[in-house]
Amino acid sequence: MNKLIKDLQHRHLVWHGGIKTPEPNLESSGYLELDQHLNGGLIKAGAIEILTETSIGELRLLLPTLTADPERLLIFINPPGNVSATMLASQGIDLQQVIVINPDKEKDALWSAEECLKSGTCGSVLIWLDQAIEIHQVKRLQLAAEKGASRVFMLRQKRYETLSLPLDLSMSLTASPSGIDAQINKRKRGWPSKAFHIDMQHHWPTLTLGKIPDNLVYFPTTKVS
Repeated sequence: MNKLIKDLQHRHLVWHGGIKTPEPNLESSGYLELDQHLNGGLIKAGAIEILTETSIGELRLLLPTLTADPERLLIFINPPGNVSATMLASQGIDLQQVIVINPDKEKDALWSAEECLKSGTCGSVLIWLDQAIEIHQVKRLQLAAEKGASRVFMLRQKRYETLSLPLDLSMSLTASPSGIDAQINKRKRGWPSKAFHIDMQHHWPTLTLGKIPDNLVYFPTTKVS
């Protein structure tokens, strides 16, 4: 038994709850607050779930990570709108390295993600899902990501949250005037977190609001008789 445990520890497969074990393969997310809660940053290979409403800044949050590996392909599968080539180019992303896939069926979207991940040519795959996902589907994506040394970001709404999925990381995002409020739901080798704020004013000053004045009077939403 001791030999087995030592072997698992050597392969970073044993996690001690009271010890902050360094992740073997992390890179900075580009946001200090998020890196601190993830013990260094996002994993370079694996399955990451992002529970979020659409267009609250989730892509802006991921952009520093998506631009970190310019030599490999960046894949968008079933994005909820048109991916802005202008925005990607402005962030230094080579558009020749970007592929957008829009399958008719969700099972085809998952198949596309799996093939891209295990090909070894993709740095990141983003897939938007509009229904619950099964454990075996996540496991297939995870194994494909490990094989191709890639990572998949699965973006979907919070009503689909299932804590039993074998994810490397699950985060919930909510909108905030100066950035995004995030919460770690689960992650390997770490604990969930309470909600924390990610300030985006430095990265995106024109798309965020500064401190709201104390004397601001909000327009009434109900009629006063």
